[in-house]
Amino acid sequence: MKRQLISSALALSMIFGGAAALPESITPQSGIVAQARSIRSGDFKYSLLKDGTAKIVGYNGKKTDVKIPSKIDGKKVTMIGKNAFYPKYSPNSDNIKSITIPKGVTRIGFSAFSFCTNLKTVKIPSGVKKIESGAFYSCANLKTIKIPSSVKTIGSVAFTGTKWLKAQQKKNPLVIVNGILIDGTSSKGTVTIPKSVTKIADRAFSGCTSLKAITIPKSVKEIGAGAFSDCTSLKAITIPKRVKEIGGWTFSGCASLKTIKIPSSVKTIGRGAFTGTKWLKAQQKKNPLVIVNGILIDGNECKGNITIPKSVKTINDDAFGGNELFVNENLKSVKIQSGVTSIGGMAFWGNVNLKTITIPKSVKEISPDAFLQCSYDKLIIKTPKGSAAAKLAKKIGIKVKYI
Repeated sequence: MKRQLISSALALSMIFGGAAALPESITPQSGIVAQARSIRSGDFKYSLLKDGTAKIVGYNGKKTDVKIPSKIDGKKVTMIGKNAFYPKYSPNSDNIKSITIPKGVTRIGFSAFSFCTNLKTVKIPSGVKKIESGAFYSCANLKTIKIPSSVKTIGSVAFTGTKWLKAQQKKNPLVIVNGILIDGTSSKGTVTIPKSVTKIADRAFSGCTSLKAITIPKSVKEIGAGAFSDCTSLKAITIPKRVKEIGGWTFSGCASLKTIKIPSSVKTIGRGAFTGTKWLKAQQKKNPLVIVNGILIDGNECKGNITIPKSVKTINDDAFGGNELFVNENLKSVKIQSGVTSIGGMAFWGNVNLKTITIPKSVKEISPDAFLQCSYDKLIIKTPKGSAAAKLAKKIGIKVKYI
């Protein structure tokens, strides 16, 4: 297929492994996404959530042993916000040695304590349900942390770069917390995940080049985004029948992965889940429209004029979008048959020579960026009046021909 490279800088943002690809606010060089208006009270900054409770968003104190208040200005504290103690934005946080999180907090936000390099001990109360991505990332001296059984969700790289994680890896290369397999990056050879695991967390095995084979038990219901990305020695995998969703970039970069068994229970597949695998290449050779359980996951090898069959219910994110790195010059027209109900994000990204696309009324959801980087002045959407496609075309400036 003839494609053109758009931007080498975009490549880093699409590779789901390694520190370079960490979410921006985890990297010390990056900027910060603006928080809601903050209020200063003593050593802390907070903002109000919709339910009237408080979210801690910053720290100004000089204490080394910090106890976060359960109430601030009479407001109950229920969340530690994004980047709240990240030293770049709360400079004194780098002096903190211990943190006590109060009862009532249910969520520890994205990158909340990342790069607190002197932090040694964290006390998390029962009641916390979610620890988001990078929450304690690169807290190099964090050795003692007790995670209560109330925690049901742990985001990617939440404890990466801590002494605590290294100690857990020495005990067992499969680090499991409350049924969540949060890290397996030190695994080697053939691995069998125990039946106690119900979820494989985002990026759990990412970059584990020594992993050759893995057995996933029937107890697993969810496989997170990037869970096995860049496991270059992995050759085969069977996904259990209870799994309903495969996250984005789950097997991306698994260059040796040739055999994948996907059960009919899987109803959602994230963008780029199989990019760079031998399995995907083999499917593309059989049929340039790669369809799994009614989900059109890839059409990047399509040329000329194509018809999407009635068996398809969803056109996935990036399905024809070249993974945001390339423009596709070969696709001329697309006819979507009735039965398709949704078109995902950047689904036709960069199809610069796409002239017509027929979209039926059965399509109820279309991502606003589905046709990003297409040639709007050349493209015509054929669709019935009042359809979701007609409304989107009018909004973004694409010509419409009613059918």
